[in-house]
Amino acid sequence: MTLDDQLRHHDPAHDVPDDLGRSPRAMATLARVTATEQTVRPLRRKRVARYAVAAVVAVVGVVVAPILGADDAAFATWDADPQPATRQEAAHYAKECAEWTRVPLGDYQPQVVEVRGSWVMTYLASADGEAQCLRSTAPSPGFVDGENESMSGALPDTPPADGLATTGVLKTSGGLSSTQFMVAGKAGPEVTGVVFEAQGRQVRATVTNGRFTAWWPQREPDNLWGLIMDETGYNGSTNPRVTITLSDGTSHTERIRKYDVNY
Repeated sequence: MTLDDQLRHHDPAHDVPDDLGRSPRAMATLARVTATEQTVRPLRRKRVARYAVAAVVAVVGVVVAPILGADDAAFATWDADPQPATRQEAAHYAKECAEWTRVPLGDYQPQVVEVRGSWVMTYLASADGEAQCLRSTAPSPGFVDGENESMSGALPDTPPADGLATTGVLKTSGGLSSTQFMVAGKAGPEVTGVVFEAQGRQVRATVTNGRFTAWWPQREPDNLWGLIMDETGYNGSTNPRVTITLSDGTSHTERIRKYDVNY
């Protein structure tokens, strides 16, 4: 697929009505941008490309704005480095998660309860399955931002000694302003650290007692290139790179899908 095909396929203006896209104001803006005199021949190709993108954004700016550079509210307090919950908090959120997912708390034991800013991730597991819950402790007026839960079957008993086992990265949404990615699973006996590279951030997972978990809020791209390229994480957050550090001090980086039991 050529670059032109990619741009056309991802053009957010493909559903814009003709009367809007060809309104006098839009056409005047396009004419003004493209009419700029070109006086330096060696820069001709670069200048045309720059003005072409500017024209697209200028004409359909009202459409592009909501999907570019609009990070959700979780960034206000979210931290790439997690903190453990207190014993009292862990008990409270484990009970809450069991209620949300309708699992018996006696069978499903809390594996990790981690805090990032005002958000809490709870990870329960039993011999029969797993449960993950994510919530904000600072609810918005319209809804409790981030009340998300997930259920899955039991993971394989033993992941690779230097690797992970997971059911994958889940994309969740707790409301119109909130989208997050969360992941949990088992860590091999040699694994001491797990760091995800997600949308330009280094997200350190909690690793304890042979389990790991992490989550991050969705970051919107701040330009058109970020919208169409998977490597930014906008389209690739469900399969980010993960760097695994081992007890001997070495590390290796893979895509998390390598450890997804569903693949």
